[in-house]
Formats: sequence, structure tokens, C-alpha cells
Amino acid sequence: MFIIGDILLFLTTALVFSITCLCVLLHVRAKDKYTSGFLTILIPLCFQMFLTMLYAYVPRVYPPELLSGDIYLYFCLAATLISIFLTTLMLLTMSRYLIALLPASEKEKSLGKRILGILILAFLILSLLIIIGMSEGDWTYAMDLTFSYHLFSGSVFMVIHGFISLIYRKKAQGWEQERLLTGISATFIPLLILFPLDMIFFWDHAFKFTYLSFSAFAVYLYYFISRRYFLTYESATEATVSLQAEFLEEHEVSAREKEIIALLLKGLSNREIAEKLFISPNTVKTHIKNIYAKLGVSNRVLLFSLLQEKSTP
Repeated sequence: MFIIGDILLFLTTALVFSITCLCVLLHVRAKDKYTSGFLTILIPLCFQMFLTMLYAYVPRVYPPELLSGDIYLYFCLAATLISIFLTTLMLLTMSRYLIALLPASEKEKSLGKRILGILILAFLILSLLIIIGMSEGDWTYAMDLTFSYHLFSGSVFMVIHGFISLIYRKKAQGWEQERLLTGISATFIPLLILFPLDMIFFWDHAFKFTYLSFSAFAVYLYYFISRRYFLTYESATEATVSLQAEFLEEHEVSAREKEIIALLLKGLSNREIAEKLFISPNTVKTHIKNIYAKLGVSNRVLLFSLLQEKSTP
């Protein structure tokens, strides 16, 4: 089981890291609420998993004489504190993201954020008191306690989120909200089964089956992003522009610029648009710059996202 745990730890860390990189790239292009919301969850998770890798492999790489020195003790203390704060931050960002996603009133969301904020703050304080108190200054033992129990125990919050998502899924407003709530419930409710499996098989290993739920959630985010940014944009047509005639007129988009937007939605390059409209590529670039300026966007992804958002009933 030790070798299996090592393999699973490496694979889940690599998976979360690759999906985080994908989300960063998309955020640079799109700068919308979906990618920014996902990154607030994925970045702390990514750092936490890298830190777990360090915890698992540093003692195996360094010679025994270094593991008894002050440098290693400082590493243990730093790893312990950083892991506690990263786990708490991850739970906080996931909780706030879920509350923002729920089809509830603003008053209910505000109350939910306050309650969860108090609970997570209490979780942070208790974590520090219990781990530091039990270790009694033995930072190696404190690090072992942190990586063996802390994220494991904190994941109880995610089980609660899973059931809340399941309850509110039927009230979802639109397919995007419904799919995200479905993804949260489908990935975190199974923690009820994974907890006892962790206790049986991976109690003394850095890897926990709990990481599978977080990795599955990252995969689900990748699926959602793929659908939204690739399938949705590829299926965009001139109908999107026609639905937004009033919106475009309000922003003083000319008839020629509407033509160019329709061709952009079809995936044509600047040169192809120039050939189709019998104008020069430089003229196309000028029109596109004007379109971006009028609509307050800076690239095609943002343009497509804006038009699709406005075309949603």
C-alpha cells in the first residue's frame, strides 16, 4: 500500500497542477467570474498538495544526520503552519464559492457566509491549539499530526457542502449553476465512504483517499471549462449577434462592425475576414480594435463571453 500511496499522491498532485495551469491560461484570456472563482479554489489546493509531496519525500531524500538538525526542525514548523493555513484557506474559498453559487436570497447568502466564517475561524484556532499543544514543541511530530489528520478532519466541511449542493440543485437557475452544484455534490458526498477507507489503508501515509475527491472536483472544473470555452464558443453563430442587435446599437456598433463580429464568431481569422469583405487586413484590425473599445473587452474570448451572456434570456 505504501507504493500505491506514493503513486496516487504523485498522480493527484500532477492532475491538480495541470488543471490549475489550464485555468490560469484561460483566466488570462477571459478574465471572467468562472475562471477567477475556480482559481481561488484551485491555487490553495495546488499548494497544499505540493506541500504534501514535500512532507512525503524530504525525509527520504535527506540523510539522517540532517533530519535531526535545526534546519529540518524549521522546515517542520513552517510546513505545519503553512499547511494549516492553506487547508483553512481552501475550506474558506470553497465555502464562499458554494454560497455565492446557491440559488438563495442575498440575505440568506450573507448569513451563510457569516456562519461559515465563524466556523472556519474556530476550526483554524482549534487546529493550532490542538496540534501545537499535542506536539509540545516537537515540530516533527506536529508536522506528522498536521498531514495525517488536519485536511482529513477539515474535509468534513466539504461533506456538508455536498449535501447542501444536492438540496439546492433542483432550484438551480440555468444549466451552468445546475452542473456546478451537481459536480460539488457528486465529488464531496462520497467522502463519507472515503473517510473509513483512509483510516484502514492510508492512516500512516501522506496520501489520503480524501485527495481523490478534491482531484475529482478539479477534473469536473476542467470538464465545465472545456464545455464553456471550447464547445460553447465553437457553436456560436450569427444568431448571437442578431439577438444582441439592441445591445450593440446601444454601444454604437456600426453595421460593418456587426458583420465582422458575426465572422469572428464563425472562427474566421483577420485575413479571412478581409478576403470575405474585400477590405485590407489592417482595416479589419482597426474595426476589431473599435469593437473591443466600444464593448469594453480586450480579446475574442471576452467578446464571445459578453455576447453569449447578453443573449441569455
